[in-house]
Amino acid sequence: MSFYFPLGLLGLLGIPVLILIYIIKSKYTEQTVASTYLWELSEKFLKKRKPISKLTGIVTLILQILAVVAASFLIAHPVFIKPASANEIYFVLDGSASMNMQQGGSTRFEKAQNRINKIIDESLGGSKYTLIFVRDTAGVTFEDVTDKEQAKANVKSLSAGWSAAECSSAMGVVQEYFDNNPSALIYLVSDKPYEVGNMTLIDVSDGENNYALTDYGYQRTANGVICTGKAVSYKADAELTIELSYCEELGGENIKAEETRVSAKQGEPVEFELSAQIPQYACLQLRIADTDALGEDNIVILYDEAKSQARKVLVVSDLQDRVYIKNAISGAGKANVELMETKKYDTDTVKGYGLYVFNGFTPKTLPKNAAVWLIDAVDGSGKDSGVTFRDYEEPRDTEGEGSYFSPSYTKGTSVQEKLFMKDILGRDIAVRKYAKYGIPRSFTTLMSVDGDALISAGLNENNNRQVVFAFRIGDSSFGMTEDFLILVRNLMNYLFPAVIEDTAYKCGDTMTVNVVPGCESIVVNSPSGKSTTLDTLGNDYCNVQLTETGTYTIIVKLAGSEDTSLCSFACVPEEESRSEGGGALFLSGEREYKYSDGFYDDLLAFFILMAVLLLADWGVYCYEQYQLR
Repeated sequence: MSFYFPLGLLGLLGIPVLILIYIIKSKYTEQTVASTYLWELSEKFLKKRKPISKLTGIVTLILQILAVVAASFLIAHPVFIKPASANEIYFVLDGSASMNMQQGGSTRFEKAQNRINKIIDESLGGSKYTLIFVRDTAGVTFEDVTDKEQAKANVKSLSAGWSAAECSSAMGVVQEYFDNNPSALIYLVSDKPYEVGNMTLIDVSDGENNYALTDYGYQRTANGVICTGKAVSYKADAELTIELSYCEELGGENIKAEETRVSAKQGEPVEFELSAQIPQYACLQLRIADTDALGEDNIVILYDEAKSQARKVLVVSDLQDRVYIKNAISGAGKANVELMETKKYDTDTVKGYGLYVFNGFTPKTLPKNAAVWLIDAVDGSGKDSGVTFRDYEEPRDTEGEGSYFSPSYTKGTSVQEKLFMKDILGRDIAVRKYAKYGIPRSFTTLMSVDGDALISAGLNENNNRQVVFAFRIGDSSFGMTEDFLILVRNLMNYLFPAVIEDTAYKCGDTMTVNVVPGCESIVVNSPSGKSTTLDTLGNDYCNVQLTETGTYTIIVKLAGSEDTSLCSFACVPEEESRSEGGGALFLSGEREYKYSDGFYDDLLAFFILMAVLLLADWGVYCYEQYQLR
């Protein structure tokens, strides 16, 4: 035994003081009584109890000495050492969506937290606690904490997520801990049926029943919609009611339109179809009306596909091929295209277009809130374009060389290059001459010859999307090929992207939000109400990690217009609804059993002992007073 505060034992000096007081204390008391026959009879009775009366003084002294000893020990805070009883304890806690299933008012995750804290409570002092939390990612939440209350508070502060998570992602970290201490106690706390080695599995699943919707979708009809999908009951046969409702505007009240009843066999998806005459709607909602262990996968909201920005295009050119360019953009890009002579164009007065095509002409300054297409830009290349004109390159008629260039398309594998090259056939083309440009490194080259970029795309210095053609369409055979129209379509999708190209996700997915021309800001509101302002400066698109289930609202502010609201919906991953997964998780290495010394430093027993001693002393005092009556 040792003490945290050994100086507290100085309180034992109070024992000789108590003994001295007991010695010098007067043993006699003066009492006035009536000399009657009744007193004589009572005195005769008291003589029988006299032996006990003589002990009251010494008993009081002993009790007071023991109380002084207990108080001194409390102040000194004793620590009792228990050899080979403490260890490093590691917890791997599953925070996947299925841990939110509940039964009896408690979720699986809450049960997991209670199990972990019980292990911490039952361990002796001197142990160290570390927790690896597997949620959206696997990471160490706290490490080598020795204070039990702090460790338990850290565990209680956690909450399960809504995405899929595999505890196998934490095994690299756990293996490193085990290599450093093969005697460590490692607990895997999950609701998945893992097979473990050198670890202890704590299974918190309790056979909860869960329903879910899968493979859902809808089709528009002349008078409304037809919604289809599948419903599944994972733990038992069930009769399920599927409801279809809609709201007329975003954020509006849901209006029930139709419902159907299906018989679901355990684990077997059953198809359903709901049709309703809905004249106008902003979104549709499918819902399983029956109650189960996880209500979040019983609801699905179907939003309209994201709409593209209005494609209003201005072609500024005096060249003959401007009509051909206009028709190509109108057809492939599905845009409203207007023509304008170069002498009538003024950057400060001509506004309201989403795309400006400058063919054989470049203004002194480019529009600040629109996409730009530069074709054969040689007049200073345009301020803020990021492109610098150097010289024209023309073929030389020497041995075996023709009077034209044969450019090639890029064969890159990046996401952006694949977008530009989608469906391109790669036909051979001829270019009579082209302009040599200095192109920013951030631009993507789509077509080149001898290392020079003929077609490139990227962000200009105004942070607007820009496409640069280093040759005139009329100076090549490119305009006569299928690839030209295909490329124009791909370029229009790049220059006029939908803000979001999909509205249905699974929690844990990454949503791509495109920065459209003229965009001033984009704010994403999560289902819990958390707002995130995306960094649109200098970016073509932004990625948003979806970590919650429910509706995400995207607010886009465009120059010269009101805010645009779009919505997407993230659902619970199907594997989490099934609450399946698991697998074999084994730690390599031989298990050892070399524990460190633990200790017990709980003062509760000393407080109880001191309270008993004081109560006993008070009882003896009361008895003594009763004797003297």
